Amino acid sequence: MSVQVWVGEIPEHPQEREAILALARGLARLDELYLILANFTVGGQAVDLAIFKRNGGFVIELKHCDGKVIGGVNGKWQVIDANGEVHIINPDRRNPYNQVISYFYRLSNFLNQHRAEFLSEHRAAEVDFRTCKRLVVIAPYVHPESEIVLDWKVDLKGLDELPTYLVTTTSSEISLTEEELLAIPSLLRCEPWRDMNLLIGGEKGAPLTITPEALPPQAEGTTTETVSPAPVPFWRRRPLRAGLTAALLVAVFLVALAAVGSWTGLWTWDWGQLNPTPALTVAPTPIEPPPTPIVVPPTPTPQVEIVEQSVLRESAYAGGEVVVTLRKVEFRLDRMTLTWAVENHGTRSVRFPLTADNITIEDNIFNRYAVDEGLSEPRVVLAPPDERLEGTCTVPRPVSPDAITLRIYINGEPFEGKPPVWLVNIPGRE
Repeated sequence: MSVQVWVGEIPEHPQEREAILALARGLARLDELYLILANFTVGGQAVDLAIFKRNGGFVIELKHCDGKVIGGVNGKWQVIDANGEVHIINPDRRNPYNQVISYFYRLSNFLNQHRAEFLSEHRAAEVDFRTCKRLVVIAPYVHPESEIVLDWKVDLKGLDELPTYLVTTTSSEISLTEEELLAIPSLLRCEPWRDMNLLIGGEKGAPLTITPEALPPQAEGTTTETVSPAPVPFWRRRPLRAGLTAALLVAVFLVALAAVGSWTGLWTWDWGQLNPTPALTVAPTPIEPPPTPIVVPPTPTPQVEIVEQSVLRESAYAGGEVVVTLRKVEFRLDRMTLTWAVENHGTRSVRFPLTADNITIEDNIFNRYAVDEGLSEPRVVLAPPDERLEGTCTVPRPVSPDAITLRIYINGEPFEGKPPVWLVNIPGRE
């Protein structure tokens, strides 16, 4: 058999089992040996999936998503289903990108530390498991309207694309004999998944479904939850009335003083002359009202989301590659400010207009936020070849109190074609 499936523990969820079976069936027709290691633990870290062949290693976070997926390096990932309902992937855990990064470091460090146990001294010096590839895999496929922005550390594939990727991709410093390859699952204390291996080795053309007897009902608890966000106040302000209160107290004091003086006969009024005639000669002491205190309300501290998401593309405007990075977003009471960086690796200067026409901002509940280009600094970032420049653009309104995330698009320069997208978490929103 050219495919073997090993497990730490048999996966509980039927969807995960079906995905592993479909993947194994896709590789079974090949002559090369592939080891699929599923649901095992290394260094206290549970790992979804790892696949090894003689010249490659792959660390995988596998997710089943029925709908378009929106996500990135930072923040939560969302799935929007056919009914328009929004679900959060791993609501109480790290997002898939950060999960697979964690898997990779635990597994590659463990294998490198123990490689002398199944490799000769010379071979151990040549093999480095840090060259394993990292992938987020969406089953059964990546919806064509998905907006997932990752960096160079992690690849994204649909389960339907994965067999071809595994066949055509290698790891630069992994070269193992079949005997050395087969030592890896034993080192990780995995066991052959015999029922799965029997299904894979069945007759060609057998259906890719697993019978109810082979799959128990799905266990309680899922990796997604429906989001019905309650309105959350962004900032609360309380009016300060100390000055008004002090003035009111002074007025009451003066009225009371006049009433007491009239009642005790300290002074009378000659209504014919409309001039006051004092009954007694009293040297009045001027009463000065206390100064009204000036109260300066504290300036709220802006909430800042550090993003540092980069998009690298070939740009015909620049005659080469251009990297645009959304560095951070500041959320204030009356505005949002976005900080950008443009790095030009082309041969010509490239423009990045920080204008409403070129930058589209919307939240997860489809509110739009327009950039005021009069507040952009500069209005157009002009980056010469081999230089990196920064700029800011501002939306003169606060983010909606009901929003959880922002999606930000560049509609034109410095790129052509499909607009790149950035996904930003709003601080303090769950």
